[in-house]
Amino acid sequence: MKGKTVAILESRLGRQLADLVGKHGGRALPAPALAEVPDIDHAEIARLLGDLELRPPRAAIFQTGVGTQALFAAADSLGITSRLLGLLAKCVVVARGPKPTGVLRSRGVLRRSTGPCRASTMRDLPRNVV
Repeated sequence: MKGKTVAILESRLGRQLADLVGKHGGRALPAPALAEVPDIDHAEIARLLGDLELRPPRAAIFQTGVGTQALFAAADSLGITSRLLGLLAKCVVVARGPKPTGVLRSRGVLRRSTGPCRASTMRDLPRNVV
């Protein structure tokens, strides 16, 4: 990149992208344009977890890293993370891409990967999970 300045518009992975630009000889200019702000109903999360404990799921599918992180943040603030982890330990857990995979691994939910999921929509997902 030979000293070129690169604007980093990403807010979630801005630091990692800036480091990457620096590694390649560029100068990163952090300028986050958008930030996702989860709108979480903590009471609804608590009710959902209670319902799932009564009727445990056979599978849990995580579509996005932001949503997965928001779920765990809500569980943390409610003090029910151990209950959530207990439910996930008893079912098949599917992460649709690298971002939810990273969040789940950081929580000890996924210890190994079966390879990339090629599903791009909910319609495609069941055909890709065996």
